[in-house]
Amino acid sequence: MTRITSVISLSMILWVCSCIEPFPLTFNGNKVIFTVEATLTDIDEPQKIKIAESISYERNTYSLPVLEAKVEILVDNKEKIMLTEQENGVYALPASFRTKTGSTYQLFIQRVDGSQYKSGIETMVSVSDITGVYDEFVFEGIPRGEFYIPANYVYIDTPDPVGQKNNYMWTWKLWELQEICVTCANGRYFKTGALRDAQGCRKETGLLNQWFDYFCNGDCWDLFFSKELNVFSDIYTNGNLITGKLVAKIPYYQEEGGLIEIQQQSVSPDAYRYFKLIADQVQSNGNLVDTPPSGIIGNVKNINNANEPVAGLFMVTSIKKRKYWIDRKSAKGKAFPIGLLDHTIIPEPPDDLDPERPPLVPCIEGPTRTKIKPEGWIDRVKKKIKYIHLSFTIN
Repeated sequence: MTRITSVISLSMILWVCSCIEPFPLTFNGNKVIFTVEATLTDIDEPQKIKIAESISYERNTYSLPVLEAKVEILVDNKEKIMLTEQENGVYALPASFRTKTGSTYQLFIQRVDGSQYKSGIETMVSVSDITGVYDEFVFEGIPRGEFYIPANYVYIDTPDPVGQKNNYMWTWKLWELQEICVTCANGRYFKTGALRDAQGCRKETGLLNQWFDYFCNGDCWDLFFSKELNVFSDIYTNGNLITGKLVAKIPYYQEEGGLIEIQQQSVSPDAYRYFKLIADQVQSNGNLVDTPPSGIIGNVKNINNANEPVAGLFMVTSIKKRKYWIDRKSAKGKAFPIGLLDHTIIPEPPDDLDPERPPLVPCIEGPTRTKIKPEGWIDRVKKKIKYIHLSFTIN
């Protein structure tokens, strides 16, 4: 893999919006690449920057945080704001900090070894509201190998301001109600007890090549995130209503509805070109090792060594969010849901001698799972749990 393609891979991994699925990295030889995750927004959430070194050694890639760096944001070329180091290479802006329309921002980093980095100057551009959201069911919606899976296509309408050059990026987050919280292979799930060493799955000799699924003890939602770059320039729509913009293809996971949150972001011309080139290279050609259409680099550079490849992008963006309930009524009777798991659900059969089996398991909070009901969720009718009775012997 060429050096520039390696930088592309790292850029995709380190995109701070965190909705791009990481690509595997391979290098010829050992590489150390300075990486920056830095997106500042106007929404009410903590503003943080992450700095790390991505190290490739014998075809394995590791990420090490860059510690004790001096990190500053220069606002409107006059006001300096120092960031506070937290942990694992994360540096935080003051809690009250938000980007403002029309202001300019530039990132400066100085490491303990004296090396210095700076970004290009980014100008905050406002973004219009999403005025309409709707969806349609598509039977052959998403390619998967030689086949297609059914999906709901989600579209938006948004007004494009007159007399401005605007660039957009869309991402999404999806909540799906999950009934299965743990799958145990080659054994069963046990709660913590006097004779049970730990809570969780335990392998058992008589259950080789068998698995059991365990229902959640209470409501639990799986989170899914967009995996493709979706950017757009208003060069052909300037001042007109942008209608029917496809922003998401949601697999037909289950008959019941799901909740999607769409984020519409403004991006600078430089950021648009950066993401568009990556999208064209990765999503059109489908192969990271192909020769890229042009050199794709971010806007963070080593002040003392312009030849050092730096992965990632510093950007400022205005964000508007809109939630939408996908009821999936249009899909019923036309296709079978693909399910939220990669296998058929097989619950552990009930045990007449132990009324606590099978146990219900907790919903563990994490990046892709939550027990907190999202605002806008529409409750469904509760279904009774049906168990599949299996014959087996535990040795």
